[in-house]
Amino acid sequence: MYIDIKNYIESKIPELNGRLYPVYTTDTEGLSIVYKVSPSSGGHMKQSQLQLIIIGPDYDICKQIESSIIDLLDMEEDNPFVLAGNTCFWSSVAGGGEIFNDGCQMHEITRYFIVDWRKRNGSE
Repeated sequence: MYIDIKNYIESKIPELNGRLYPVYTTDTEGLSIVYKVSPSSGGHMKQSQLQLIIIGPDYDICKQIESSIIDLLDMEEDNPFVLAGNTCFWSSVAGGGEIFNDGCQMHEITRYFIVDWRKRNGSE
């Protein structure tokens, strides 16, 4: 699921292509996005929490990327599910925050999304 959603984000926001990393990043030269997925519930229609941390030296660029991601992943209740790879999903914003990390001198904007999803054709 997380690879399909990562690929979906990169396809819809081309400037993020190759900038999304699982769990952590060591790229301190420019913008990076770290993603983490935590399962919330199982069954036929699963639910997971997707955490995205936008990390970069320029606050305004981080905010622009945040806005693009929210526009993409904060779906209205009546929006259809998105088909990305073998995953059908629907997501909405569930919170977040922002800090300036003094250690690496980078802004970090965190956004959480609740993702309802299932594999297409019942495949795992």
